[in-house]
Amino acid sequence: MDQPHTAAESRIDPLGPFWTRTWFLNTLSAITFVGLVTFHAWWWSGHGRPWSWMLLLTTPLIAFVPAGIVVKLSRRASTRSWALRNGFEYRARLGGAPPAWDFPPFSGTRARRIRLRDGMTGRIGPYPATFFHYTWWNNRRLFASSHYRNVFTLRLPAALPRLTVGVTLDTSTGDTVRFESADFDDRFTVHSTDPAFAHAVLTPRTIDALVELSRTAGSVMLTKFEIADDLLVAVSTVGNRPEQITEIFDAMRIIAVGIPRFVWTDRGVAPPMTAQNR
Repeated sequence: MDQPHTAAESRIDPLGPFWTRTWFLNTLSAITFVGLVTFHAWWWSGHGRPWSWMLLLTTPLIAFVPAGIVVKLSRRASTRSWALRNGFEYRARLGGAPPAWDFPPFSGTRARRIRLRDGMTGRIGPYPATFFHYTWWNNRRLFASSHYRNVFTLRLPAALPRLTVGVTLDTSTGDTVRFESADFDDRFTVHSTDPAFAHAVLTPRTIDALVELSRTAGSVMLTKFEIADDLLVAVSTVGNRPEQITEIFDAMRIIAVGIPRFVWTDRGVAPPMTAQNR
């Protein structure tokens, strides 16, 4: 069942089965790439031409296919294992209506066969947290394509102005907000309907912590973080591996814990009790 972490600043256990680890998947991709290159060289030397120009040109992409299959087959097991180690409750089937959020991919008009596959609930520090695997098909008349996102949420004490951290094509996110940290601006794109609020929330301490995390956590750079009313939402194409789940929840914890006390007191609610403001 749900169990709070003892300290919001503590990192979450990232361990998982060896076949879900980054080193194993990278090694598998490297072996596949070397094998394909060796095959191309052998065939070309014997026939004077490649076996297939298409296969030759797409070799760098094909090399990731075996690792992708492993990730897909082990995703549920990885999520279940992560939940067990971190005091979350895992559910293999969610069902129910999809979130009615007014930002992509939840606001897409061409989405069909939307499903909430599996997920888990628990706490990150003082914040109720959820994770679920979201899938849909895009209907483009001539063809249909399948898509997925891993979605993370933290429940905040009160609704806040909209704020987006990360790459987005959504034109309704507000103005681009720049900060004094050039390193942060190079790594993260921030939009907000209230730039002053963005500067209040993303304090120098929060900015430094996110930059430091991003140096070792590649999944953070591939994730969009968004404040939507009283939720902090993370939407990502990664998050299938235990260490990626850890990294994304770590980034969300940094953002949530870093929100100053006055932001909550100005809205008439008590600040959450975290290690930072005790």
